[in-house]
Amino acid sequence: MIDIIWDQAHNTPRNLAAAPANDCRRIGVAHDCRAVALQDCRALWPEARRATASVQALRPHALLRTLPLDDEYQVAFVPSCSQIAVLSRAACRLLERLPLGADSHVEELEAVEQLFALGLLSDGDRAIPAPAASEVLVAWLHLTNACNLRCGYCYIQKSGESMSIATAQDAVDAVVRAAIRHGYPAIALKYAGGEASLRMALVEQTHRYAQAQAARHGLALQAGLLSNGTALTPRRLARIAAMGLRLMISLDGLAADNDTSRLTIGGAGSSGSVTAGIERALAAGIVPDIAITVTSASVDGLPDLLVWLLDRDLPFSLSFYREPSCGGASRDLHADAQRMIAGMRRAYAVIARRPPRWSLTGALLDRADLAHAHRRTCAVGENYLVIDHHGQVAKCQMVLDQPVSHIRADDPLGMIRLDQAGVRNLAVEEKAGCRSCDWRYWCAGGCAVATHRATGSYDARSPNCAIYQSLCPDVIRLEGLRLLHWHQLATRA
Repeated sequence: MIDIIWDQAHNTPRNLAAAPANDCRRIGVAHDCRAVALQDCRALWPEARRATASVQALRPHALLRTLPLDDEYQVAFVPSCSQIAVLSRAACRLLERLPLGADSHVEELEAVEQLFALGLLSDGDRAIPAPAASEVLVAWLHLTNACNLRCGYCYIQKSGESMSIATAQDAVDAVVRAAIRHGYPAIALKYAGGEASLRMALVEQTHRYAQAQAARHGLALQAGLLSNGTALTPRRLARIAAMGLRLMISLDGLAADNDTSRLTIGGAGSSGSVTAGIERALAAGIVPDIAITVTSASVDGLPDLLVWLLDRDLPFSLSFYREPSCGGASRDLHADAQRMIAGMRRAYAVIARRPPRWSLTGALLDRADLAHAHRRTCAVGENYLVIDHHGQVAKCQMVLDQPVSHIRADDPLGMIRLDQAGVRNLAVEEKAGCRSCDWRYWCAGGCAVATHRATGSYDARSPNCAIYQSLCPDVIRLEGLRLLHWHQLATRA
């Protein structure tokens, strides 16, 4: 049988809940894997792609790659371009025979159509098209400086200050105004701090106002709250659930793997409080996304943490440590490239043994997203506003102390885009060493802030480039194993 297995979730427009996943604190949605064989999915083939080329003219894309999964199956992909698919031995033999002759069987012709729809074939063109721009305007609302933790890598100077409700409403108005002016049909709000859950009344009032303004102007809205998890009481969780907010909780490891760099104000470890908060969220019917910052202190403990998360079916994302501009880090939390690669591979091995139903291709390698092509690593400088508690607008939360506009300005997003003095989040084609890389639209060159601090330049490749290059194939093979696992379970059922 010519089996072609892929994640159907990627055949539809990206869910709004996942749209802002391309920034430094991702609030996404975990898609169930719908890995199916060819004969089960013909109705989903995009009609537009069917009509673009003659089946008999199609051949493997010039950049097509495959990686073995077992004796029967391989994972196939075109870097920066295609979907990731698992092919049976019969499907791989079909690839070797392309282009097809006029005497081909119907099943072969249909399989070729599907392979083309997935981006694995072309009519001879080896080009990789630049991705389209995002249709979602993302805004980070820094509601408070107050926090009950003192994390070693935090970029916020803590205080008791918080945003007033008047400023919060003006901030929402500025986001809505920018969306309308620049043609965005959807907005995504991230309620952050400090610890935003300490100001739940402000979160609630701000969100209700945002819902009303989005509805008034015909804008789609999704929103989430970013939390350290330690202050999530049942009452606060009930309010989060009632508002329909996504919840992201930061946790870097279990016990000392987390506590080395994430301490309470009194100097105690926070891991136990965070995991208890996660358990309370699950009990309240909320499935939080877990944000993991990989540091030299936590990389060796990643396997244990992932076991704990996978036991609870919790979605998560792995991001690499970035040094704060305020110099708050108590010690060097960078791990060298070889240690990072080895540590990540040990973590991937855990996932390979117990693959989740949802895809992790956008969550396993820092800012790289191997499911959705993107020209910029994140939304900074393009479709992103960071608004502090005074109403000042910055490009990125990591440079909150370097505002370039204000919510009362006529066009704060326009000023963000025009600014040349602050963070410059260049398109990947503008970065030396990146523009010709096969992975460019899945990696996009890494965090602009981290690159500038390491190299003094924004148009250079990331200091983590060697890590990305080494681990991209691992992530793809892991996705292939996941797809194959759930396909085989469904087949046996």
